[in-house]
Amino acid sequence: MARSEEAVLRLEGVSVAYGRNEAVRDVSLEVRPAELVTLLGANGSGKSTVLKAILGLKPVKKGAIHFLGRNVTRMSAEKIVALGAALVPEGRGVLGPMTVAENLELGAYHRREDLADSYRDVYRRFPILEERKSQQAGTLSGGQQQMLVIARAMMAAPKLLMLDEPSL
Repeated sequence: MARSEEAVLRLEGVSVAYGRNEAVRDVSLEVRPAELVTLLGANGSGKSTVLKAILGLKPVKKGAIHFLGRNVTRMSAEKIVALGAALVPEGRGVLGPMTVAENLELGAYHRREDLADSYRDVYRRFPILEERKSQQAGTLSGGQQQMLVIARAMMAAPKLLMLDEPSL
């Protein structure tokens, strides 16, 4: 695989283990700006593990992960998120007692600038969320909850947005 300085994300021979069991072996991939990349595989093949490793939630046993030109292989999840990575994990994960608007605000917790444009963008993409912005997130339908967790991640203005089983 040719190296590219313009890659948003680059994995080089990444292996991840759960104890003594190797869950992911020698994964290499590159994601360029505005590129959509899909990991396909059977249940239990390690797709979620790769995403968790990219975000620093699972330690890498071997290999390297580069995000925006920086080696983030051993970096904490908090620092990787601050650099601009966002993960929508498998499952709905809304904060049920909070309103839709509060869930969205939480997605932008590390941003300091005015969020008006981000709200407009999210509501343009998911109009039902604007209609329900004062509603408790836990009372939304399953599909609306999934829209909300994706929108919440978008509120972070990520440079890399990773979706784990978005249609589940």
